[in-house]
Amino acid sequence: MTHVKVTLSCPTMLGEQVAEYLLTSEWLEAGFTTFAAQGHGHDFSQASLREKVRGQMVVLNIVALLPAAHVAPFLEELRTRFRDPQMTYWTEAVQALGDFA
Repeated sequence: MTHVKVTLSCPTMLGEQVAEYLLTSEWLEAGFTTFAAQGHGHDFSQASLREKVRGQMVVLNIVALLPAAHVAPFLEELRTRFRDPQMTYWTEAVQALGDFA
């Protein structure tokens, strides 16, 4: 089965809402990983004064692996539930997937 890595990048508050939703989502049976990151870009309309001065926003990135066939419906569901131009995503092909058991 072919898998795809999906990364979501969200403003922190929205990212926390998305993570809460994903905890009960049927799409991510294997779970997901979150980490704080610094977002750099041209739209700082939702940034705090401190973030505007520093030129970066604190964001929450969410990373998950999905079967390739599930990626499009998963993203469409997120787009419907969390319509926000500050929430972005990208996908990457997964070359190998396994564990060390």
